[in-house]
Amino acid sequence: MVVLAVPAYHLTDTIDAVADDLGDAVLVSPAVGMKRDEDGMHYNPPGVGSVTQLAAANAPEGVPVVGAFHNLAAGRLAVLDADLDWDVPVVADDGAAKATVTDLVADLDGLRPLDAGGLENAAEVESLTPLLINVAANNDGLHDLGVKFW
Repeated sequence: MVVLAVPAYHLTDTIDAVADDLGDAVLVSPAVGMKRDEDGMHYNPPGVGSVTQLAAANAPEGVPVVGAFHNLAAGRLAVLDADLDWDVPVVADDGAAKATVTDLVADLDGLRPLDAGGLENAAEVESLTPLLINVAANNDGLHDLGVKFW
């Protein structure tokens, strides 16, 4: 498994740089296209629909791409003993690759994987991230938000 933990604007260059070394790896993209203006953060997807779909379009043939970890706050993840209690929507078209990532998420304390469908649904998952950032920025005590579905 290779997690493409890079800004969205470096995604395709990173895939190109590691393409020959991927073998039978599953590519995982947590990247989200965003832009900032005076009103806050906004979702800014690429022309193919989502950053996860962009990764899939640029991945070597036969290398499955899974979208996951989009909505996790990096600051909170940096605290190794943090109590997370977050859900992780997972999108993929390859069932085996999705199962691999889902199993990984399930093994991480405080994270619950949720099947969010195929790659066509990645834009909906990715678009939650700028919303979470805006809510955190505009409300005291809500720093480092994640999502939890009831």
